[in-house]
Amino acid sequence: METTLPQGIEPKVPQEEMTLEQRIAAAKLLMVELEGALTDGVSQLAPDGSESISLYRADILGLEAWLKAGRMLVIVARPGLEAAETLATRLGASLRTSGGDKDILFKQVTWENEVKAPESVYLGRDFDDLPALGLAGLAACPPEAPLWVRDMCHLVTEAPAGRGAVRELVDRLLADYVPEEV
Repeated sequence: METTLPQGIEPKVPQEEMTLEQRIAAAKLLMVELEGALTDGVSQLAPDGSESISLYRADILGLEAWLKAGRMLVIVARPGLEAAETLATRLGASLRTSGGDKDILFKQVTWENEVKAPESVYLGRDFDDLPALGLAGLAACPPEAPLWVRDMCHLVTEAPAGRGAVRELVDRLLADYVPEEV
């Protein structure tokens, strides 16, 4: 005997069985690890103790496009990095600091933004990002991430961290986006 569902009700697909296209289509929240994905991981230390980071303009334009599309952006950085605060303020993004426990941070961010895990994207590249990558609906990393990180991700960018990885990911996420008429 075949069971039919009422019209408009579809069975849920477990997250593990979602296709890459379904993961991309579901994306509402993007979490980007600053020094692992948005930069190449190099920071400059000035004699006065201040730090600066180098950002790739195309990556910033990608994040601006993401926000303009009405999506949510959270930049993840280590505590005390003033450049991260400046960047988040300039973009109008949220900044969350983490010295570890990125799985807890991930759960807090999704809960606060009322986003389900399958609607989230996490872009990171190292061991400390693994807990969040494991929870994200779409886990992504740049190509220089260690093999064990790349193996955990649904998507590995061709462009490296700090040189277009963010832009490549955002372009892919927004490929089917059509802005509403003003």
